[in-house]
Amino acid sequence: MIDKKLKIDFLDKVIITRTNRKKTISISIKEGRVIVLCPKLVSKNYVDKLLAKKKNWIIKKLEEGNLKQNIKKRNFSDGEIIFKFGKKKILTYKKSPLNEIIETKNIIKVYCPTEKEIKGRLEYWYKETLNCYIKKQLEVLKVSMGVTYKGFSIKFYKSRLGACTHTGYLRFNWKIAMMPLDIINYIIIHELSHLKHFNHSKEFWNYVEKFCPSYKEKENWIKENKNFIIW
Repeated sequence: MIDKKLKIDFLDKVIITRTNRKKTISISIKEGRVIVLCPKLVSKNYVDKLLAKKKNWIIKKLEEGNLKQNIKKRNFSDGEIIFKFGKKKILTYKKSPLNEIIETKNIIKVYCPTEKEIKGRLEYWYKETLNCYIKKQLEVLKVSMGVTYKGFSIKFYKSRLGACTHTGYLRFNWKIAMMPLDIINYIIIHELSHLKHFNHSKEFWNYVEKFCPSYKEKENWIKENKNFIIW
């Protein structure tokens, strides 16, 4: 039997479909539902035990799905959920002649004359915040990675996260400031690695792996969470 905690977590979201065409059991997460496909002869007790075994994975995927639903086209309205370095924040607006942003543990408060200016103020703040962080990281990583770059800038890209030119100049999408720090660090390492290998060859990925052993996990996270840079 599935324990009480497991039932509270996601049992009401489980949909079991039995079919003669299936020889194995598969579990997937779609639109907030746990979809189980299994052979007709498999007992309910066996499915329950499998769900209990996969509990942590299922909960993680459901939480990721909820996070994705929260990240939609921004309205820049008071009380909206936004993200900074992967952490959820509540956007609050205060009408004021001042133009400043104050961040606390859970809140990002924007002071500006009109609500129409919130978006622009946030963009500037994100760019400045990311610029400071990347500058520090580059100074550390260039030493450990044994590379030299000519400069960097924070740019606007619709979907691209970063770039490295043949001349050794680095560019980063300001919207990655909304992503978790470990993902930002990977993006920096990725672009710095192009200073050694200006391609995506096996040698390039081997070099990336030296400084980010979990780079495949980072790549998968990025593919599954592109909506973090919806703006």
